[in-house]
Amino acid sequence: MSGLNLLVFREDRRRASGKELKAALTAHLEQACGHFSQRTLLGALLQAGELECGVADNDPEAARCYESVTNQIAGALLAGESVASSNSDFYQPDLHSLLAPVRALPVFEQLSISIPEGFAYYALHPLAYADVMRQLPFCAHLLVVGIRSIGTTLSSVAAAAVRSRGITAERITVRPQGHPYNRTVEFTAEQKAAVSRAVLLGASFAVVDEGPGLSGSSFLAAAEALERAGVPAERILFISSHAPNIDALCAENAACRWQRFRCIPVSNETRRPTAAVEFIGGGQWRRRTLASESEWPAAWTSLERLKYLSSPEQGERRCFKFAGLGHYGDVVFERERKVAAAGFGLMPREESDGFVSYPWIETRPLPARDLSGKILARLAEYCAFRRRAFTIELSNLDALEKMAQHNLRELGFDSAVELRLKHPVIADGRMQPHEWLLSMESKLLKIDSGSHGDDHFFPGPTDIAWDLAGAIVEWRMDDRQRAEFLDRYHSATGEDANARIDGYIKAYTVFRLAYCLMAANAMTGSDEQLRLQRAAAMYRAALTHMQSSTLSAVG
Repeated sequence: MSGLNLLVFREDRRRASGKELKAALTAHLEQACGHFSQRTLLGALLQAGELECGVADNDPEAARCYESVTNQIAGALLAGESVASSNSDFYQPDLHSLLAPVRALPVFEQLSISIPEGFAYYALHPLAYADVMRQLPFCAHLLVVGIRSIGTTLSSVAAAAVRSRGITAERITVRPQGHPYNRTVEFTAEQKAAVSRAVLLGASFAVVDEGPGLSGSSFLAAAEALERAGVPAERILFISSHAPNIDALCAENAACRWQRFRCIPVSNETRRPTAAVEFIGGGQWRRRTLASESEWPAAWTSLERLKYLSSPEQGERRCFKFAGLGHYGDVVFERERKVAAAGFGLMPREESDGFVSYPWIETRPLPARDLSGKILARLAEYCAFRRRAFTIELSNLDALEKMAQHNLRELGFDSAVELRLKHPVIADGRMQPHEWLLSMESKLLKIDSGSHGDDHFFPGPTDIAWDLAGAIVEWRMDDRQRAEFLDRYHSATGEDANARIDGYIKAYTVFRLAYCLMAANAMTGSDEQLRLQRAAAMYRAALTHMQSSTLSAVG
């Protein structure tokens, strides 16, 4: 299993208009000027970091003025946090002075942007890096090296935290290149000069990023580039999101190389709303909703969004879920608000630190065996609603089709699959029975409806047929139920999906098979591995049946 070559994560880089990104940053700053809060300032920081990163990848020299803006916003955010922690109401940063420099920034027609996963999916708060940097014993000078993408924003906060202590701090950002397990870093001439100046000043050096990931090679590449530029290894410090198991890192000779440098992880205590007290993430929500572990649906628990429950003493019990910091969470919240307003879900409420909360309903998720005509109608109505509410522009499904073909070949199936694009949407992506709850009024409600349609897993933006196929597969519809479901969808939309549904059923099923196999491999030795393997066997059996039926029809 360790040699799995399957595709489940999609490429998250996209082409974006530099003009639109700059306009979004300006709007965030204007909002912060009119109604200052840590939330609005954090949103502006994330926008600035994203924009700076895109410009740095495109034109390192032009990125310097963007870097200055990000640094100033990071400084204002930290100053505001310090005042807030002292319960003072008198702090009001001079954000108006930032508007003119932002408006004067050069505009790039197109930039390549990737979503910082920690901010969007895993509740990594940039201020956690400030907490670490405020405590470490640095000398009078520090050079921070941020690893792009997310390291752009993290390095600005790290440097601002050190400056708040009266220590001189500079920062640069780098983009490691090459194979994921063997990254390399090359400094620009200007960056080499900055490193040389810092060496002469006896500075410390901090490499800042979210990882390390599977290999650790990005951190190692940055540190070894510093060494080549004359920095002693003992002056180089890694600031990471977690402490790695260095023996498991995949980079060549990783453990030996890693031990040459000091690594300080940020706190694993998540910043969250004060009412979010009982952890129910990592699959623990199943203990609350299902009486027997034998009924638990399989889950890749280490990649679940964080979830908490309020205590009974706090009045109405609410479930808190991490939706994303700043604009990454805003889009999730808005989708779930639309779903709730249409009567298909629980109304969300915005909370602090990227969390959203919902009323906690004491009920059980539905099993596939409960499928009835009433449920079929509700599923069809929901898909028809998403088709109306979440339409987007999309030109092709090449990446999704290639994913399906690759995984089919790797898993020993006929790789022929065609995905026709007719109604592109942000899909729900989670049509499994356990994602539906029966309310006290016997109304079927969809949960987790905004997070997965464009996250770092496939499918990404796709045709509504992906959700139709997901419902058919996950509810284990027989031929009669499938026909009734698609007929009800046809009645609600005027669209007959029968002509293209088979390709989506095949693509959906092989994606879920690959997902479960990858998750089981990642969770070797746990009870969850067995659940994931059982789920994988179900998807494999479904694909085998499809292939047999196709061969019989041809024969």
